[in-house]
Amino acid sequence: MSTETTSYLDGYRVSNNDFYEPTKTTKSKDDNAQKKITTDTDNKQIVKQEEPSHYESAIVGGGPAGLLSAIMMAQRLQSSTTTTTTTTSSSTKSIVVLYDRLPPPPPADDPIYAAESSKYYLLGLGHRGQKALNHFNVWKEVEEASVAVYGRRGWEPGQTKEEDGKITLVNKSVTSRVLPRDKLVSVLKKVIEDRYNDIIDLKYGYQVDPISFGDEGGSPVQLQVSRCIPVSSDDDEECDVESSSRTISTNFLIGADGAARTIANAMEENSIKQQQNTNILSRLFGSKKELPFKVTRYEDDNPRVYKSIPITFPQHWPSDLNYSAASVGRRITLEALPSDANGNYCALLLMKPEDELAAANCDAKELRSFFDQEFPQFSKLVNDDTMADVAKKGASSLPSFRFAGPRLHEGGRTVLLGDSIHTVKP
Repeated sequence: MSTETTSYLDGYRVSNNDFYEPTKTTKSKDDNAQKKITTDTDNKQIVKQEEPSHYESAIVGGGPAGLLSAIMMAQRLQSSTTTTTTTTSSSTKSIVVLYDRLPPPPPADDPIYAAESSKYYLLGLGHRGQKALNHFNVWKEVEEASVAVYGRRGWEPGQTKEEDGKITLVNKSVTSRVLPRDKLVSVLKKVIEDRYNDIIDLKYGYQVDPISFGDEGGSPVQLQVSRCIPVSSDDDEECDVESSSRTISTNFLIGADGAARTIANAMEENSIKQQQNTNILSRLFGSKKELPFKVTRYEDDNPRVYKSIPITFPQHWPSDLNYSAASVGRRITLEALPSDANGNYCALLLMKPEDELAAANCDAKELRSFFDQEFPQFSKLVNDDTMADVAKKGASSLPSFRFAGPRLHEGGRTVLLGDSIHTVKP
């Protein structure tokens, strides 16, 4: 694991049209939306706000890249509004909508991140990540939720004593900070709710599929939006889509849905159709010649899987280091990063898919025996219940090598960001 490297919807309910909307009363986020006026038994007018059908910008993917993109767009829209000589009326208000397949994660201060540390993937934020977060004025909130990591403490194969671990401090101008990915998402979501609630509309539990990518001459991007029910709590790439759906349009689409690559895959299909409908002379010599877009997928010739295991280190172990150890023959490698500043760590056991300890319901006694022999310095920190839980669960796969290109846009209204462009092993 490199330091440069999921409930119900909180605060949301299902409305009559089966799309999520805030339960609390909020200012309308799009006064362009048509208003329905009905009369109750007391003849009082009730105004019901419909879902907008058009957005200034739409973002698919509610991870760190998608949320920061939404913040960026909101700041841009705020800036363009305040520099205008005339006040922006409610009828011309611009809205950014963000769709994600999954429900939002727990709040950043939820103790679950420490109590169930092995459930949450850890991210390391180095120079580039901190610079981007600082540029958009959210670094202070992220920094408070993260832990500094100043270096690593490692044991080479055969080294099993606590004192054998060699500490190597990293000499960098920027200290890496580590936090669970879901906690980072929660921090950015909270920033949006606190600062940009009137501009950014967060929508959780949706599948979004492009219908058309529009054009630079004025035609917007058309999207089909459907309720999405994840196939499993551990799978963010597949979901069951309900038959009910609606169509929206947007002036600018950002695909930031990571390895799911809904937008990238649609771009690839669109590129293939364009190539098939264009004769060879136009492809080679036409004035609008454009390189085909594709997602390149590689087979992993050295696959690794992992099981996560929570470990709480004693007070005399520094809680600001990355811990690493390898077994003899490097059958299994252990990598651990801090989940918080209180000694709670999440360790990954990296192994080959065919390893018997990678299987679900493997023998907990064999797993304990392996730890006692290869990682005794860590084995004494893991109780029998935790060891049994680790043995029971099956191993998870690391991302496959993929990248998108050679261009990262479709026309003048769609662009890809983040892991939807490239995926590498952490």
